[in-house]
Amino acid sequence: MVKKSSFDTFLENELNPAQKKAVMHSNGAILVIAGAGSGKTRVITARITHLIINKNILPSAIVALTFTNKAANEMKNRIAQFLGNNHDLPFIGTFHAYCVQLLKKNNDLLPSPFFSILDDSDRQKLIKAILQRNNLHKQFTARSVSYQISQMKNHTIDPDKSAERYLINPLLFDLYQTYEKEKQASKCLDFDDLLLEAFQLFKKNRTLKKSEQERIKHILVDEYQDTNVIQHALLKQMATRNKQLIVESICAVGDEDQSIYSWRGATIANMLNFKKDFSSTKIIKIEQNYRSVQPILDVANEVIQNNIERNPKQLWSNKRGRNRIQILSCLSEYQEAEIIAQMLTVVEQKQALNTVAILYRTHTQSRAIEEALIKQTIPYKIIGGVQFYERKEIKDLLAYLRLVANPFDRTSFFRIVNVPSRGLGAKFEEQFYNLWHNQPFLTFHQIATTCIKEKMVVQSKARALQQFIGVFSDLEPTSKPSDTIEHIIKQTGYLSYLKNTYDQPDAQDRIDNIKEFIDAIKYFEANHGNTITLFLDDVTLMQEKMNTKKDQQDNVMLMTLHAAKGLEFDTVILSGLEEGLLPTSRALQQENAIEEERRLFYVGITRAKERLLLLHTKYRYTYGQMVDQSPSRFLHEIPPSLPHDDCSYWKQAQFHTFFTDWLGFKKKQTSVMTFQGTRSIKNQKSQPKKSIICYAARSLKKNQPVVHKKYGIGTIKMVEKKEKNKIYITVLFKCGIKKILADYLQTV
Repeated sequence: MVKKSSFDTFLENELNPAQKKAVMHSNGAILVIAGAGSGKTRVITARITHLIINKNILPSAIVALTFTNKAANEMKNRIAQFLGNNHDLPFIGTFHAYCVQLLKKNNDLLPSPFFSILDDSDRQKLIKAILQRNNLHKQFTARSVSYQISQMKNHTIDPDKSAERYLINPLLFDLYQTYEKEKQASKCLDFDDLLLEAFQLFKKNRTLKKSEQERIKHILVDEYQDTNVIQHALLKQMATRNKQLIVESICAVGDEDQSIYSWRGATIANMLNFKKDFSSTKIIKIEQNYRSVQPILDVANEVIQNNIERNPKQLWSNKRGRNRIQILSCLSEYQEAEIIAQMLTVVEQKQALNTVAILYRTHTQSRAIEEALIKQTIPYKIIGGVQFYERKEIKDLLAYLRLVANPFDRTSFFRIVNVPSRGLGAKFEEQFYNLWHNQPFLTFHQIATTCIKEKMVVQSKARALQQFIGVFSDLEPTSKPSDTIEHIIKQTGYLSYLKNTYDQPDAQDRIDNIKEFIDAIKYFEANHGNTITLFLDDVTLMQEKMNTKKDQQDNVMLMTLHAAKGLEFDTVILSGLEEGLLPTSRALQQENAIEEERRLFYVGITRAKERLLLLHTKYRYTYGQMVDQSPSRFLHEIPPSLPHDDCSYWKQAQFHTFFTDWLGFKKKQTSVMTFQGTRSIKNQKSQPKKSIICYAARSLKKNQPVVHKKYGIGTIKMVEKKEKNKIYITVLFKCGIKKILADYLQTV
């Protein structure tokens, strides 16, 4: 039963003026610019319900397009609350779902009718077969070719044209054409074809286009900033004829300030050019935010206004607050991680941990944070990813190290004997296992040698097995783990294996994880011990502590900024706000890329409801060296009045006091740092007293990185114990060698 009266009450009482305007605007093209936390889903669902209840539009005359099934289901549920469960609903689904429905209904109109849709796995198998038949499997990977074909389709590039027309690698274009012919012969479409074929059907078949435009009266699109070229082109075909709007209305809802998926093909131009492509567009801005307190929105507004490619808007909220944002300058990523853990020990006494999110630019940044949380037994969950030491490439390399430390380790052996691929498949593994099972006191070297000498495997497998054994030559459990892992990576060609196995962005992420893993090993060597056995013991103990917390319901949330889109938390911690991290080093030379990095920062800020902690470090451990870090350029753009403390030399007790005060919103005097080109501190007020931490002789050793307030970062060259228990440290700084009392040094 339609609940008209309750819906009208909802319109009157639950929508702000801008939302109501977007819901009730009549015909034509409408661009609703809905800022973060402004209730855009409420606007879309209310508009659909308004069309059905108050305008008597048939549900079958409405099409609402989303980007995820989750969003579509949420919209359906909200609309059903007003229409009743037995009422017909309009089409609400993803672009691809709409296109499947259209193509199946009009299969006979397609140039090549289809009977099935290839998933990503089947698509790559087909491309791999094409590469092998054309002897191109060493020049291209199936994944890379699949990605390039997807990009061409999403830019409406026709395989029947010439490569020169599109300035594309002729060989790659030939593969595209061959792939299309193979696919047509199999009477299949792939996922990208769904959009492209629907677009071509509208473009080339006037009868179908007219029929669909007579049926569909109203089109709504969610998250318009995430549309790509083909999706925007398809919408123009659905809604216009001869550049004139034919449907009664097309309503696009989005926020170009949250456009962060250019690497997926999304283009911000679709949103910015909407009014050019759809004549007489009415623009409605929804700027009232229902999520965050005003001080957080002030920071977000201040940052994002530095972007050029945007529609001006100013988020505001009725929620007030004081002392909700704090910036801390840390010594290194290890202190940054410890600070986060210290804060969470205070948080868990006051509120649920799952109300807190730790956000970072790349997955590699999670490693130091995870280790600090594990040591403090703080349960955590990684959203959109896996824990650092559970990532495949890290587990592979740990297995190699474990096999060095323990040549009887069967689990590690069978994990890596064919990684990278050596042609030693399941049949070989079964044969090897049976032989080892009958001779359990032999090492894997000895079993492998027996296989080779007694010709128990064919010559090609014998060579592969010999190469595998060769990787472990001269490696001992007492070897330096950093030297060992670099030797293993080089000898196995592991980085090339990643590049040839995964798409470029995925491969690069995995390579970055390996670099982070090497840095973790080198840091361990400098601070704890320099044998493989000691390192593996440390990792194992850490993993054991991690496993004991796996079933915990209340976890702090860790995720990249991309994964945080659409989520909200009471408290948000943004870590790694440094040049080269945010913005990432790959974006530093491109203005468009810098704008997207700024949008990422904006998305991170606007996830916070009550509190926002911004962290940056002075140094990061890279390739075994402490490297100077500069604060992110985006920190220069926030209001200079925000409190900024340098906590490099604070003691644990000071952190506890600091976070207890801040989380309780008690008035606290702080220093104020502005980012006007340097790290200068202006208008300095009282701040927690910087303390000097004394260390026992055993905690400082040769080659360990340390920091001094005056000389900066350095490396210990000698430790000397003098009279009255005084410890003198000889340190190599950038300015030269200094002998300093240990009390004035801090480990990094």
